[in-house]
Amino acid sequence: MKPAVAVTGESADHKVAAVFSNETEAHRAVKALSGTAGLEGAQIKLLSPEDAHQERQIEPEAGGIWRTLVRAHIGLGLLGAVAGALLFFVLFASGIEFIRQSAVMAAIVLTAIGGAIGLMAGGLVTLRPDHARYAQAAQSALKKGEYVLTVHARSGDQLKAAVAELEHHHAKIVRTL
Repeated sequence: MKPAVAVTGESADHKVAAVFSNETEAHRAVKALSGTAGLEGAQIKLLSPEDAHQERQIEPEAGGIWRTLVRAHIGLGLLGAVAGALLFFVLFASGIEFIRQSAVMAAIVLTAIGGAIGLMAGGLVTLRPDHARYAQAAQSALKKGEYVLTVHARSGDQLKAAVAELEHHHAKIVRTL
């Protein structure tokens, strides 16, 4: 279940790639995952080295990535600005003299710095360094002729259940946070 105000715009924030050296074992894992933790068939994809549009199957939510970019920057930028303004009020109430002497300038500067830090955090969320590792591992395995099973979990519970099931199949597992 997604929170009411989500920073990301993807329907499946958690992803797992399991690398198999042969197709038979990969199909066994797909069957085992089908009934696991409420996963639907659309959340599980088996990719072979011959498949077309592999990148789109590894990261299928291009629109969700754009929504993540907008939501993360707006939401975290505003949150950072509010945090900067709160910091100003705390410092002002504490009686710090240089804050009191130039209150307007201090409020502007602290709010702007907080907003900038929030925007940088939004950029980090948008970059999704954990997703880059997942996507690179899957693409590398496909180039080597291996089979990749991807699971796009909608919750942390689905992610844990999928990883636990895939560990029984002795696959190389790469997951996002």
